[in-house]
Amino acid sequence: MKKSFFILVAMLAVGATAWAEDYITDVMVIGGSQSVVNDLKDTYTRQGWTVIDQDLNKGCGSSSDYIYLLYKSASETDVEAGAFITDFAISTATGTIPDVFSNNTRTYHLVPFDGSDYFKNNKGDLNSHCGSSSATIHLYYTKEYSRAGTDYIAVKSIAFNDTQAGGVPVAGATTGYDLNTGAGGDYIYMHADKAQGWTITKNYAGNECYINGFDGPKTIYKYLIIPFTIDGATVIGITNTVFNGFTNLETMAFGQGTSITQMPSVQGCSKFKHVNIARAADELTDITPPSMTSIPGYAFAGTAIEEITFQSVTSVGTDVFSGCDSLSSVTFMKSPVLIEYDAFSNIKSRCSVSYPGSIEDWNPMMYMYSPMLVVNGPNNSWSCGWCGGDAVTSNNHLYWTMQNNHLKINCATDIWDICPEEQHIESLYWERDSVQTLTLEHVDNISICLFQWYPNLTVVDVKSGLRQILESAFTDCYKLEKVYLPSCLDSIKSLAFYNCKSLADIYFDGTGKQWNDSVAKGNNWNQGVASSFKVHWHCMVTFDRNGHGTAPDPVSILWSNEDKLDEPTAPTANGYEFTGWYTDAACTTPWNFNDAIPGDMTLYAGWRELKPGDANGDGAVDVNDVTTTINYILGKNPNPFSYANANVNGDDTVDVMDVTLIINLILGLG
Repeated sequence: MKKSFFILVAMLAVGATAWAEDYITDVMVIGGSQSVVNDLKDTYTRQGWTVIDQDLNKGCGSSSDYIYLLYKSASETDVEAGAFITDFAISTATGTIPDVFSNNTRTYHLVPFDGSDYFKNNKGDLNSHCGSSSATIHLYYTKEYSRAGTDYIAVKSIAFNDTQAGGVPVAGATTGYDLNTGAGGDYIYMHADKAQGWTITKNYAGNECYINGFDGPKTIYKYLIIPFTIDGATVIGITNTVFNGFTNLETMAFGQGTSITQMPSVQGCSKFKHVNIARAADELTDITPPSMTSIPGYAFAGTAIEEITFQSVTSVGTDVFSGCDSLSSVTFMKSPVLIEYDAFSNIKSRCSVSYPGSIEDWNPMMYMYSPMLVVNGPNNSWSCGWCGGDAVTSNNHLYWTMQNNHLKINCATDIWDICPEEQHIESLYWERDSVQTLTLEHVDNISICLFQWYPNLTVVDVKSGLRQILESAFTDCYKLEKVYLPSCLDSIKSLAFYNCKSLADIYFDGTGKQWNDSVAKGNNWNQGVASSFKVHWHCMVTFDRNGHGTAPDPVSILWSNEDKLDEPTAPTANGYEFTGWYTDAACTTPWNFNDAIPGDMTLYAGWRELKPGDANGDGAVDVNDVTTTINYILGKNPNPFSYANANVNGDDTVDVMDVTLIINLILGLG
């Protein structure tokens, strides 16, 4: 009668494509006589292998080999992701035993066998010498993921007993296979205990499913791959509460071709950083899959996510990034996108958002809830990082926001009003004599006479969003010196800066062409300003090599009429001498690098063709060049017209030898 037995190797779970601290990385079978097997046990134990101390040929007869299974395990830090064993298979084939075979989308490898010498026979029969009626049994394993497969589950334990249920099947069988079949020995079944994983609900046809739970110890998982299918059903969605309690989860990847349209919520997973597609998991490319179009409310709230790209997302819910203190970059690849006004609320880091559509797609209340947000669109950039959530302070610095209008001044105040329908500041009430600096953000227009006669106002800094400065908006601000205007400005109406006697500089955050062609100016808009008044805009200086050498890279983001240009390294060209940079291609007007850049401009390289012996540069080689060179050698003429021409022999020194060579050139002997 066959005896029953049960041996379990306890391993930490490595499940649902999440790996824990330890997992099985290698397996091996040893076999032979009692003494041979004992020696092999000792040898492999010293090499770090663990022996499952159960003879798989037990009860098979005195002439049978002793057969044992060994395994190795490793921690996540020691083995690359994906290097652990995920599944086993048993083969009862006879004849030539393959080292590798494929089953569906997985590739299985034959478990190595050591009979007495190290891997002398890697095709050992688990029923070796068990009797003529016993089956030939070989064990295979796989470490490979199938990116479009039905699961990604790792083996967490191995057991042998006499119960068929749960045993490793053979060729699609539903029950395990007796490893001593037909031999008269004990019933022996191998059980591959896989890590606990998803709980699902299938639709009526059974071809689609919804992940509605996770059955396992959630705190150990750092990395998860959401499978494309489970039990043959396509995964189409995930309940938002599934990942509650995944306190160590850092990365979530989605299988290639996923059909999931809504991002599952990882709210409260404080260590969570990465979302990617399974094929890009190793590179940690933070991008949502193309099927995903919706990000539900609170999806990333309270996580450690730093950056993410929304590939196809068109809807972002409430408080999606609330409390994401590390968030620095969000990229949308499609537009328009419906974004709730508080999607970026309560973030503390300055976050840059790239958006391909119009800024007008965004709810105007968004900046009220997200003072650290910077939105970069195709035509302009709106930001609110300057306010940073300031409040009234002991220094009388004031911050206020309402209906997408921001105002910051450096004086005490009582009250001011806005017209939210037209989205502009309508009237302000405070002690105007105390106002020295004024900052406006996200204001569409500044009303007529709004800041007229502010006697101590010195600086006005208007951030992005402004379209119009209406009539007499700053008339009679006698001490106003500097004004900063955004590139989205459309017009400055009549008398806007009339009689601003100290106004010397306006800084326009755009190009000269925009200022001259796109900003309409009303009558006398700047009449009565300072005599030194200048408008500065961002300009670019390009360098033209003028036919020789290599030109330096262009220089941009300079303020016209103010910034000076650093002189670049002089270019070189064979057979030519560089003579400097000029404002015209004919090289008649040299550029003085001590002068301020007037605006966009091109500087042209000047060249003089080298003519050996022409030391004075008059185009001829004659006795005058001999005199010039001798005077240079004697120190009487320290700067010959062309040192390169005087150095005829090219040894970098002008000396008597060069004088001789010049004389030879004159005599026709050179």
